[in-house]
Amino acid sequence: MVAALTPTSPDDPEIERIAAALAGPGWCVSTGFLDATQVQGLVLEAQRRWQSGEFRPARVGIAGTLALRPEVRRDAVRWIDPGQASGALGGYLARVEALRQAVNRRLYLGLFEYEGHFARYEPGAFYRRHLDQFEGVQYRQVSCVLYLNDAWAAHDGGELRLYLNSGETLDVLPLAGTLVTFLSAVFEHEVLPTARPRLSLTGWLRQRLAAAT
Repeated sequence: MVAALTPTSPDDPEIERIAAALAGPGWCVSTGFLDATQVQGLVLEAQRRWQSGEFRPARVGIAGTLALRPEVRRDAVRWIDPGQASGALGGYLARVEALRQAVNRRLYLGLFEYEGHFARYEPGAFYRRHLDQFEGVQYRQVSCVLYLNDAWAAHDGGELRLYLNSGETLDVLPLAGTLVTFLSAVFEHEVLPTARPRLSLTGWLRQRLAAAT
């Protein structure tokens, strides 16, 4: 559980900026959330798990409805255990813990823990437009997507497209060290087809209850 991690300083200005944005427009793009050394540590962790065959094709749905649907999403994922994290992954999750606390102070969401996975998109892979929160299942409150791709250009594709409340869209390149956060129940989004392998660490800040009552 994320509660077992040691958070970074509560005075971290970037953490406070993200929390304020979530309390305002409900989304935030934080470039340089991690530096190159921290990103490289996470890349090595993801690559080790990929080469060990630990990734599995991602499924769609919840509980008994989980199914492979390649017309909807074509990424592969490897779930992480925050309680066993160390090194670069432990450092990142400690900062996420600071974010959890900051968001709770501002939005009173009762966020209790973090869940997440590494995600890898092979060339041609995508994830169609969706919400991260299912109807009647409200435990995922804040989506957190950290990108791990060096020297990414527009022609590489793979952008995250956010559908904003204004009716406009925002496309975010999956550049290494960039963190995108948004309210899970509010913003539909998709991953556009990628032209090269694309890595991210995708997760959610969750409430304690697993379902609405």
